[in-house]
Amino acid sequence: MARRIEVGPGVALSCEDSGRDGPAVLFIHGLGGSANSWLAQTEACRARGWRPISFDMRGAGRSERPPGPYSVEGWATDAVDLLDALGVDEVALVGHSVGSMVAEHAAHRLGDRATALAVIGGALAWRPEAASVFIERIELAMAGRMDEIAAMVAATGLSQSRRDDDPRLLGLFREAIASNDPVAYAECTRATAPARMLGPAALSCPLLAMCGSEDPVTPPVTAQAIVAEAGSGETAVVEGSAHWCAVEDPAQTSDLLLGWLAKSALESQF
Repeated sequence: MARRIEVGPGVALSCEDSGRDGPAVLFIHGLGGSANSWLAQTEACRARGWRPISFDMRGAGRSERPPGPYSVEGWATDAVDLLDALGVDEVALVGHSVGSMVAEHAAHRLGDRATALAVIGGALAWRPEAASVFIERIELAMAGRMDEIAAMVAATGLSQSRRDDDPRLLGLFREAIASNDPVAYAECTRATAPARMLGPAALSCPLLAMCGSEDPVTPPVTAQAIVAEAGSGETAVVEGSAHWCAVEDPAQTSDLLLGWLAKSALESQF
């Protein structure tokens, strides 16, 4: 059950925490997402006896939406403050899309407390051509045209074959994006546009960079670039999936992610 955790003056985040004694895993969603983006993965963690923690970032889902500006740095601070409020010492961090940048920033802040970092659909920085996309989304959101944004996100978030074969998932996905508060979504988009990682090479924890094989936003070469910049780490590809692979193929994503986390236990005490 979700509960609200204060992370700053007047800011409470909606958080799902199993409260188990097992190894903690913090899941950080991407633009337009929420803790619900990770339902399959958090359930898979619980089945292993781990402690999954997911939350709605400031401005998203059921968390508070204070006035902006927001930033990746601010979201990372919220994540660390949330862990402190929950009494979590060591944690593996998992982020999706801009949540990957947030997770990487949080790993820098946590230092040795970060036992592992897995980024899904992340990038060192967005490609230059993404700038016009973010501008368009901000304009559409401020005009209250969230349905159009939802259609755009679905076109890159789910593969063409999945959209054709699973109209139920497509409808639920579009509804989840369209339900975002327009003003808060615009602020989150403004924060996402300039997002970039601080530098994975400075991190000592194990690194995994994942993406969908059909991801047009952060294709496999982007995951490879993260590992190359870090100087070590592993890549994994969710076959047949696009940018939101954790939603499109939750079983394959969970198997790859949790298998890597379990294997990384030898070095990270996960």
